[in-house]
Amino acid sequence: MLVMGLDTALKRCSVAILRGGEVLADESLGLERGHAEYLAPMAAAALSKAGIAVRDLDRVGVVVGPGGFTGVRVALSFARGLGVGTGLPIVGVTSLAALAAPLEASLAAPVIDARRGQVYAALYGPGGEVLLPPFVSEPEKALEKLRERAADAAVMLVGSGAGLLGPVPAGWAIEGAEDIDAKAVARLAAAAPVPQGPPAPLYLRAPDAKPGRPSPFEREAGA
Repeated sequence: MLVMGLDTALKRCSVAILRGGEVLADESLGLERGHAEYLAPMAAAALSKAGIAVRDLDRVGVVVGPGGFTGVRVALSFARGLGVGTGLPIVGVTSLAALAAPLEASLAAPVIDARRGQVYAALYGPGGEVLLPPFVSEPEKALEKLRERAADAAVMLVGSGAGLLGPVPAGWAIEGAEDIDAKAVARLAAAAPVPQGPPAPLYLRAPDAKPGRPSPFEREAGA
């Protein structure tokens, strides 16, 4: 299966193309913002490097969140556009599942710094089994939920929020990776069931940005 993986949910803009276990292209750039400017050229570069056209793909995997609100929308909108233009199946992959996928651990807990004193977290078992679906909470409560679900088993933590949990139980470890690997996104998309429709974003909480105060001119116009 020929699959493209896309990610702009966190602090990187990444595109990868895989055919089975073979990596045909892998483009990645660290970015705080501006993902929309780089994603399309990077996708074009990846297709060129792989020696294929969009129509040759079997499906596209895209990170749907949680993560930065603007970043999540960039890759998701791009993937949906590809789906509309080509009829390709578009598979949504969560940022937490993508972070956990490369780990060789019986239990993996990806934790992302969600800011505002919160983290996004989840718990996965062997083969990516979802033991605790994605949630958002304060770091202390997140650790409590993870400990309760993991019971006495050791857990591998990964992600930008792993260090925010505080002291972790004996036997737990922290993997230093904080970025999503688009190759993992492609692999998860390849293994997923055929989607029944376009993927939806996974935000878990309301946007940080708040609507501004109405302009006096708006009030005048509505009078």
